[in-house]
Amino acid sequence: MRKFITLSLMSLALALGVVMSQTSQSNAWEGYYYKFKLAKFCKYHPTSHKCFKSETRSHNHNGQWAVACGIAAAGAEMIGAAVHGSDKKDPRESTIFEAGWYASACPVFLPWSLLVSATCPDNQATYEVARQAWRYGKKTGTYNLAVFTDAYGPACRTGTLAPEFLAFLKANHMPLSSFYLSAKSKPVLHARG
Repeated sequence: MRKFITLSLMSLALALGVVMSQTSQSNAWEGYYYKFKLAKFCKYHPTSHKCFKSETRSHNHNGQWAVACGIAAAGAEMIGAAVHGSDKKDPRESTIFEAGWYASACPVFLPWSLLVSATCPDNQATYEVARQAWRYGKKTGTYNLAVFTDAYGPACRTGTLAPEFLAFLKANHMPLSSFYLSAKSKPVLHARG
């Protein structure tokens, strides 16, 4: 829990630093240079329309908020992955459901999070895919996880692992976890409908 809080505070500090910092050149020098040129121009052309305009500064912060929003979403994803990967009892990757809600730290991704919640709720099969993805990454050192991405579809829809995914696990000598096997043996209660 301490690691989660520390990483959360660090990403919040980074996001605030980006929002507060300037993303363009110094406005002080540009403003001084503009006033100097305008004063020189108006000295020789006093009736020009440029001499009667009032100066206004731009207060557009969309670029800074977009950067901060992206940092918040990426930071939440990284913190979530670190928390799940460092779990001593059950290390795993984040599921698609969890990743969707981590990304909603940036409100732009909230519709995607709601869509993921409606179409792919977590179950024992999605957790097992996440566990096996983490184990495969640690075992091989490569993170080509296309097989695991393909396995999420059937795991979301049916709540069971696809035969192709089970064959991949068998070919790579990766046994199913005890968490999945113990949950598979328990009866599943369904709501009446």
